[in-house]
Amino acid sequence: MNSRFAYISLLSLLLLGVAVSADAGDVILHPNGFGEHSYAAWKGQQGLADFNGAKNQSLYFQKMTTTPTFAAGVAVFQGIEGLPVSQLTGLEFWVGTDGHCGAGAPRFNIRVDLGGGIKQTFFVGCAAMIPGVMMTAPNGRTFQQRTIAAPLGMLVGTITALSIVFDEGDDVGQGFVHLDNITVQTTSTEFPTKTWKSASDNGNQ
Repeated sequence: MNSRFAYISLLSLLLLGVAVSADAGDVILHPNGFGEHSYAAWKGQQGLADFNGAKNQSLYFQKMTTTPTFAAGVAVFQGIEGLPVSQLTGLEFWVGTDGHCGAGAPRFNIRVDLGGGIKQTFFVGCAAMIPGVMMTAPNGRTFQQRTIAAPLGMLVGTITALSIVFDEGDDVGQGFVHLDNITVQTTSTEFPTKTWKSASDNGNQ
């Protein structure tokens, strides 16, 4: 087992322990983090226009330390557990171009129960996502759309955890990133497609 895979596996186990309250059928996005100089939080006047109000929030991730340091900014989608893999049709965020967009971070981590006692974590990094259009935020920051369709292809199973992880440090990049318009696309009526533009979207849509 290489050190990168071991790191991701340990991080995945840690994320499984993050507890957030969510009503049945309601998916919320909870920023958090651990380790030195690392966290995630919504920041006002740093992102694209919100659905409601004029806070113009972005979801900020930071790791101002070296990549090997066990630390990360994370955001967990709580309440999506049990979604069939076949119903997850797309993942998307808009990334601030002044921040880091690497092969491993920011990334979507998808924990899947494949059946038969087999559980596995898959991840899709920013650099591997399909680049789209650009948009300028009210504060002048440029964001680029990044998407991936049907991220798990033909796999059969259920999702047990979904998160965004930022764990590449300032030794390989800027050590931070602003994300906005974070979307989980599904064909499910129980877990319908949802987009987060601000913290208040946990209670909207």
